[in-house]
Amino acid sequence: MSSFNQELVVLLVEDNAADAFLVREAIREQGLPFELHVVSDGEKALRFFDQMDASDKMPCPNFLLLDLNLPRVGGDEVLARVKKSSKCSGIPVVVLTSSDSPVDRARAIRLGANEYFLKPCSLEGFMELGQVINRLWREKWSSPA
Repeated sequence: MSSFNQELVVLLVEDNAADAFLVREAIREQGLPFELHVVSDGEKALRFFDQMDASDKMPCPNFLLLDLNLPRVGGDEVLARVKKSSKCSGIPVVVLTSSDSPVDRARAIRLGANEYFLKPCSLEGFMELGQVINRLWREKWSSPA
């Protein structure tokens, strides 16, 4: 178990319940104390960030995992909105997608994604995602405020 005690609060925007389960397991495997919130489409994600920006009491998540291919509103639009957020623009974002398109990758990075991670086909691949999350979280936590 990790001695890193800061709780990681993650918002996962993912419409596939099986992938959401595997993401939860990947983070758990890293030994990080965490809380995972899942929203199933881009419209709900936009509402989530709108509510946070409008409230002094709702803290921003520490981390965003974002699928690009979402119902109602695409991940690109969600990413652009997050990066314009008055409260949440600085949170690390990992795009988690099945798209291997260089155009999608370039657009996500241009919009401010920290990492572009292809959805794995195996449990081991999802465990690698856990390592990426752990690294980014430790970098954010250890960097000066």
